[in-house]
Amino acid sequence: FAEGEYETLDLNGKTLLPGLIDAHVHLHMGKEYVGLMIKTACGRAFDCLKYAQYLLDIGITTVRDMGDDVNFPTVALRNAIREGVVKGPRLKTSGVTIIPYDNGFQADPDICAYTCGPVEMRKQVRYMFMNDVDLIKIYGTGSMMTQGSEPGIRILEEDEISEAVKIAARKGTYVACHCHGAEAIGVMARLGVRTIEHASFITDETCRYLDGRTDVGIVPTVGITADEVISRKNSEERERYEILREKIYASLKNAYRYNILMGWGTDFPLSVYEKYPYIEFKTRKEKLGYSNLDLLKQATINSARLLMMDQEIGTLKEGKLADLIVVDGDPIEDITVMYTRPDHVIKDGELIR
Repeated sequence: FAEGEYETLDLNGKTLLPGLIDAHVHLHMGKEYVGLMIKTACGRAFDCLKYAQYLLDIGITTVRDMGDDVNFPTVALRNAIREGVVKGPRLKTSGVTIIPYDNGFQADPDICAYTCGPVEMRKQVRYMFMNDVDLIKIYGTGSMMTQGSEPGIRILEEDEISEAVKIAARKGTYVACHCHGAEAIGVMARLGVRTIEHASFITDETCRYLDGRTDVGIVPTVGITADEVISRKNSEERERYEILREKIYASLKNAYRYNILMGWGTDFPLSVYEKYPYIEFKTRKEKLGYSNLDLLKQATINSARLLMMDQEIGTLKEGKLADLIVVDGDPIEDITVMYTRPDHVIKDGELIR
């Protein structure tokens, strides 16, 4: 560099880390979820931009959007960021979530790509790729938040799952699957789904199957079970989380005994992220007992591997993209360093702040 083409930062007493990765975000939830259906397509796009820029500001330099709406605003946002039209994190998008016809999902048609059988699955997967998505998101079990839906029961058949995996593989990419139930998690892992989202009730048998594998992993989202977060929900939703969360914690504590590729996800609307930006770190530490080093790896290199981006991001290494954050203190010694906004954020070599 010639003189004047760069600036220096004093990092005395601070730690330089790779930019963080959130591998499970819904950018259309830049407004409260209940407002989704009354927003215009253009309005949702600006909600996505607001959310994405907030995440970049708090040190999340790569975001994987895990469920768009039918107008594909996150694809447009990804392209605008790449082209330099707007600033934002590095963005991977899955398009509209592919969901079988099932009780509870009829309430949200703008964020569901309905399917029934392998032929319809093939059609929906191809439609997502026609709209330039990076990966495919399918819904394998019921949802914690969807009324009338049972989170433990598998709702996709094996031939439907295999069809999605096959078409995605031909495009050089992969399938991620929303999956809470024990039996369903095992099925997804064995049928070639790359990332199992939530993995709430993962069994010891499935943990043994995943032990040491690099072609499949899990993306827990445990911050959504924290007292601070569930206190914002209605009484029915709070009760559901309170009943299930100790079982979730037990399952994910057990998974930690194995060498499972475990990534980082949050699944928060923007309003929760703004109020409790680092609750995922706090919950994984206090409720699951994960080590400080492993927490950092989950939010960086592990997630980069799951996203098939580890040659570009996730570690500090010559030749990789310069996505970096600077934190005040040593998070290996004290993980609470990660509970506050980083001092500096750098994305692709550019000082964001």
